[in-house]
Amino acid sequence: MKRIFLILILIFTLNIIYAEESKYREDKGLQVQLLINGGALIGYHFNDQIFLGGTSITNINEREAVTTFDNATVQSSLLEAKILPEGLYGKKYEQGRILTGQLRISPWDTSGFFLSFGGYQEGSRKETLYFDRRDRKIGDTTYSNTSITIIVERDPVLAPLLGIGWNWIYENGFSWGFDLTGGIVNEKITKAKATVLTENTSVTNGDLAIEEEKYRKSSDLSASYFTIAMGMNF
Repeated sequence: MKRIFLILILIFTLNIIYAEESKYREDKGLQVQLLINGGALIGYHFNDQIFLGGTSITNINEREAVTTFDNATVQSSLLEAKILPEGLYGKKYEQGRILTGQLRISPWDTSGFFLSFGGYQEGSRKETLYFDRRDRKIGDTTYSNTSITIIVERDPVLAPLLGIGWNWIYENGFSWGFDLTGGIVNEKITKAKATVLTENTSVTNGDLAIEEEKYRKSSDLSASYFTIAMGMNF
């Protein structure tokens, strides 16, 4: 939250500095931009207030398990750190592409600020977390010398979209901006499931089921992104 607040302060400051660099939306309607974090945006300004377009955001599809025992370095993307067992040493994360269709409305002619509405589509997510061998509590029982693997899978998302952003267009056609956007998501939109695996055959199915339900309920269901875009308007 603190990071988002600082980003908003920065953007409002830039908006004041470049207030006059946003008056070319109607003259240079076609907008093509590349996203710094991977992907592209293309759309059209019908006038100073209305923009219709779409984005395709490329995500990290696969990340190999990190071979380190530094729990501060390896962090989960789908589970809060406070509920994780001790001994996390590696993970593998997969996430599908994000696609959006956006109607952007700019309330002020000479400001880069816009509100965005539309549709948000995101592919499935899967995270595998690896925990080292030690004495650990699983469910209601403490087991000795036991390693575990937690697998969290989240269904694809198709949801309404809301967002805000800023986009500046210069007289020579160069344009750049920020976009903070997300889908309106709950358990009716997407669901998660968790699987806990271990090589210790003494661990009961009942204890594993307790752990799996705990991690399922704690899975992150949010669907949002922050992008920086640069490109040209024609």
